[in-house]
Amino acid sequence: MKLMQKHYLNTNQARIFTALILTGILSVASGSILVKEATAASANFSLETSNEVLKDNIKPNRLPRPVANAVLGDLAHRQGILTKELQIIDYNQQTWRNGCLELPQPDEFCTQALVPGWLVVVSNGKQNWIYHTNQTGSAVRLNEKANESTLAPVQIPVSELPPPLDRNVVFRQISSGGLTGRTYETVLFKDGRLIRVRIGDANDSERSVRRVSVQQVQQFQRFLERSKFSKFQNLSYPAPSGSADYVTFTLTSQEGTVRYNDISQNNLPKNLQAAIKAWNQIAVRAQ
Repeated sequence: MKLMQKHYLNTNQARIFTALILTGILSVASGSILVKEATAASANFSLETSNEVLKDNIKPNRLPRPVANAVLGDLAHRQGILTKELQIIDYNQQTWRNGCLELPQPDEFCTQALVPGWLVVVSNGKQNWIYHTNQTGSAVRLNEKANESTLAPVQIPVSELPPPLDRNVVFRQISSGGLTGRTYETVLFKDGRLIRVRIGDANDSERSVRRVSVQQVQQFQRFLERSKFSKFQNLSYPAPSGSADYVTFTLTSQEGTVRYNDISQNNLPKNLQAAIKAWNQIAVRAQ
């Protein structure tokens, strides 16, 4: 009887030991499977994420940010306005036939090597400008010929001429029209004050007074002389037939008055464009 009990115990213990071993093996196997599944899932996630990033970075014909910044910065400087007022509305990859990006300056020597780059179209909502650039934006050129057209001036009727400037005033701009239909007068004084008011504002609530240095005022006066602003005396450059919602600007110096509109600004004589740019820079720098 004792031998039978001893045999039973030994057999039962063996079974329990075997069960424990099998359980351990199964646990290890399950853990291994879970680790493999987790590793595979992690690998798949990384691969998918990487592919998404790659897809975003290799979009064909995407304008590089340095090129966009170079174009917008150049045009903002030329026009004397802020870059936030400009928007790139179109662009295409181009291969220019020479080192001048097919826009040579007079008497400029251009290498004949092909130059990969971009054609970029910028707008302020009313006018468009076309730029030629290289691949990186280190070379940008405005295609001024694309914006040139004949715009014949007419004489401003005497009844429409504004009053002459006071002796202590250097320059005056009157802007009117546009969507709001309001009229503003901005006056630059010799002492550097730049005062802007809205005509018809009974409470004078929109008056602003800013300043530039006397040196900047004097530089502006010299620039007006160099650009021969006086030769445009009492001339008006009208808007194209059928145009609507444009702003008319009337500029007056001590030598005379000229009138133009924002739609036709790119078609004005170069000297007049330069004078307008200098005036816009005064307005931007005023604090």
